[in-house]
Amino acid sequence: MATVSAFTDRNLNGQGFGYLDQEAKARYALPLRFTPAVCVILITIGLILQSPAWLAWLVPIGLSGALFPRGMMVDVVYNFGVRHLFHAPKLPPTPDPRRFSYLISTSLTAGAALSFQYGLPVLGFVLGGAVIVGATILATTLWCLGSWIYRMLFDPRDPRVRPRAEAGVS
Repeated sequence: MATVSAFTDRNLNGQGFGYLDQEAKARYALPLRFTPAVCVILITIGLILQSPAWLAWLVPIGLSGALFPRGMMVDVVYNFGVRHLFHAPKLPPTPDPRRFSYLISTSLTAGAALSFQYGLPVLGFVLGGAVIVGATILATTLWCLGSWIYRMLFDPRDPRVRPRAEAGVS
């Protein structure tokens, strides 16, 4: 039976994947890095171009992850295309802590887009850079700052911390 390290286990639990057993966590540990890695690439392109349009185009993508547990556009691309190239498992639904993180990233991305639009490039780089830092940490370690903030704001025994499917919500 495959397992993950205690560090990875703790990080996945912090994102709301505590309902998965060790074998499932081992299966998903690499695929769950796909979305934040793509985010790093896309936000970096937007910052290099200093493009409010490019960054604004990313806002609905991030918002889809915050609103729909199975509907994050990048996850859908992974589930219906990329995973088949690598014979990888379909991603599980996104738990509330990770969805909260998407909401934070989406807000920062929208702020970066507006900053570039209104001639405030330093603020745009700071806001976009924060997303890049957070997504890079998530992609490399599976530790999620947004999920950590979520857990600070909400009681971990709260049913909203469990994945929606487990909490009886579709």
